[in-house]
Amino acid sequence: MKNIIFSPSEFAFGYSGCKRCYYDLKVKDIRINTGFPSIFSRMDSLQKKYYHNKSSAIFNSNSIPKGVIKTDYSKLQTSRILTDNKNRNFQLRGKIDAYIDHEDFFSIIDFKVTNLSEKKIDTYKTQLNSYALMFENPNDKSLKLFPIKKLGIFCFEPNDLIEVGFKPSFEMTTKFYEIKRDDKFFFNFITDIIDFLEGEIPQFSDNCSLCYLKRNKFS
Repeated sequence: MKNIIFSPSEFAFGYSGCKRCYYDLKVKDIRINTGFPSIFSRMDSLQKKYYHNKSSAIFNSNSIPKGVIKTDYSKLQTSRILTDNKNRNFQLRGKIDAYIDHEDFFSIIDFKVTNLSEKKIDTYKTQLNSYALMFENPNDKSLKLFPIKKLGIFCFEPNDLIEVGFKPSFEMTTKFYEIKRDDKFFFNFITDIIDFLEGEIPQFSDNCSLCYLKRNKFS
């Protein structure tokens, strides 16, 4: 199989979701754009503007040492060619929300507009670990951050609608979740994915609306 490029954000709801749709995406390059509400892009932009250059103390978490939050790196980051546990080539490509400069090491932070439970945190473990590898092992056109010792998710949840200066304003509840850095876990995970992509094509899923569309409209 040719060198595969993975996007860190595709792991949580791509491979971990409908296996047939993920296979079609990575092997056949079949993409169905379901759209993304513009309000989330706007909120993402406002979050980054607000937190840029602030102290990491604002996250109110004992697990994050003192540092300066950086949200202004908006370029598409690409890793050098990496190899899985079976020496098959792959690369990582994507964008991050923020990193923290601790002077002698870095942290990668992902913003989520949602209320996550402790049980759902592991859903994003592969995404955050892939960010770490992507920035520690960049290609020659990308930014290098080394070493990356901390990973985390900073969640925003609208809690109330209040009046500020005679205007309605959302009151947000925030919470920080640390994600464990685990390279062994990630390389086992990526090896399983490449095994899957080199295997037989999966059947359409009866529980997937996109599979229904492909099976009935395009087959």
